Amino acid sequence: MVNKKIWTVSTLASMLLFSAGCSFGNQSTDKNNSNEPVEVVQPEENPHASEEQVMSNFNNLIANNPEISEVIQFMEENVSDVSPQNVSGMILALEDLQVNHLPTFEENFTSSEDLQVKFRDLFKGDTSKIENMADAEIKTLLEETKNSGYKIETAEGYYFPIIDYQFYKTFSANATKEIQDYIEIMAVESNQVPAKDAALMISWDEIVERALEQEAFLKQYPSSERLDEVTELYKRYEMFTFFGLNNTPLFSYDTKKIDPEAKAVYLDAVSREIKSDYTGMLNSFLEVLAKNNDTLTDEVDEYRKELTDFPS
Repeated sequence: MVNKKIWTVSTLASMLLFSAGCSFGNQSTDKNNSNEPVEVVQPEENPHASEEQVMSNFNNLIANNPEISEVIQFMEENVSDVSPQNVSGMILALEDLQVNHLPTFEENFTSSEDLQVKFRDLFKGDTSKIENMADAEIKTLLEETKNSGYKIETAEGYYFPIIDYQFYKTFSANATKEIQDYIEIMAVESNQVPAKDAALMISWDEIVERALEQEAFLKQYPSSERLDEVTELYKRYEMFTFFGLNNTPLFSYDTKKIDPEAKAVYLDAVSREIKSDYTGMLNSFLEVLAKNNDTLTDEVDEYRKELTDFPS
């Protein structure tokens, strides 16, 4: 663990001045006390390293292929001692480390079908049961998962790790507003994934609200280091909005009519008159839809493809 009790130049200078002052004080003219020992009180060590030293130690740690848990521990011990900008840098470095390590870590879950069988038997689709695992192999893996800032997710009968962005809020409270907003967007995603098994797992209303938050981030922070990530996420929500998914389609396979709940949500979003490109797309889509009796015609289909990055 990185030693936090590192002497700074100013601390050493203060100690020297303090010692010098004590020496001068010892030159008493009182003959009765001249032979008595004088206790010299040393100044307390500074319990916190300088911000520059903290960041130097952090960068050295990152450069030496650390365990994710080591980085997390370092951040827990030091984020209160550095600026919001440097906390933000730490958060993004940790996220990069987690993203890069995730494929390797995922192999711990997917390389053994026997392990997946254990997960299915123990969880039965409910990952909230992880705190009560008795199986030693599963328990060890779950502890490593948690200590590395991941969480367990399941889809199509398989269990695998994803980044737990809710965990990042431990640090983001000390970060810049931009990174606080970014972590909030990502925590919403990891707390409740929007889709699995080719079906939407959240409501149409939640789709709209998340898309609006993502769009607001992109407009407020056009130079963000996470611009590409949020842009990709936002485009995914555009697809959810205008297409749905195979098992939760926006239009009925049988009648070709729009899902009535989705239409109501879209109309409500437009009625709020939010200044937003996203609600502008909703409005124009609803206008084209109205001309086609709320039915998925060729015109409606072509229009929604023009609105999104639908693959040609």
